Amino acid sequence: MINVFLYEPRDERRVDIITELLSAQMIPVEINDGFFRGNLCALSNSKATPQPFLMANAPRTLDHIRNLRAAGCRNPILVLREERNVWQTAAALDVGADDDITAPVNGVEIRSRISSIARRAYGQVTQSATIGEITAFFDGRNPEVSGKTVKLSPREHTIFQCLFTNAPKVMSRVAVYDAVYSLADNQPFDKVIDVYVCKIRKKLGTAALSKHHYIETVFGRGYKFSSLEEALPIAPNRQATAAVI
Repeated sequence: MINVFLYEPRDERRVDIITELLSAQMIPVEINDGFFRGNLCALSNSKATPQPFLMANAPRTLDHIRNLRAAGCRNPILVLREERNVWQTAAALDVGADDDITAPVNGVEIRSRISSIARRAYGQVTQSATIGEITAFFDGRNPEVSGKTVKLSPREHTIFQCLFTNAPKVMSRVAVYDAVYSLADNQPFDKVIDVYVCKIRKKLGTAALSKHHYIETVFGRGYKFSSLEEALPIAPNRQATAAVI
């Protein structure tokens, strides 16, 4: 599942877009003009995979995009407009948008465009990657473990993708937490991440022929996604130099 910041000031249009996003397994996080008056720098401080923005073409959209980029925000930004206008599209791209889509909106297309932007940004040129017995897909599908699909809940999938795409780095609990909840108003206690990681670890270990759970807990530092070979004991001086996000 992909969490998407949705900026659409018009109530009648917002409902239709939300329906499309949900149908393509994307979770909309609704935002308004007040969101852009907050601390936008917090978006660039997170080391987790950035959450994309879907911005409706509205009077203040260009200003909001400009402010996001000025704050150092690296999140993918897609603009949605009701009719084709080359000059407005050019203006949106010039101020920092990554893509410009003309309605009628289609959730599957939006998801594919978001995945395409993310792959270019992170150097991923394929739809999948494999670590050990696990294949992760960058189009929202559940991972395959030892050739079998393992079903993850939306939040489990977000955490899995966060750890997998950053392997073999150690991800702090804060970074993983930001990947799941970002700037949502109703943020739960951060210990919930431990619960989700435990569930993911159990699912991966149960499905893997090796029974390796792939997600290590690095005491006092966070979590690390690693293959069975990488998880073997290493010298203390090498362990101390492992990267931390």
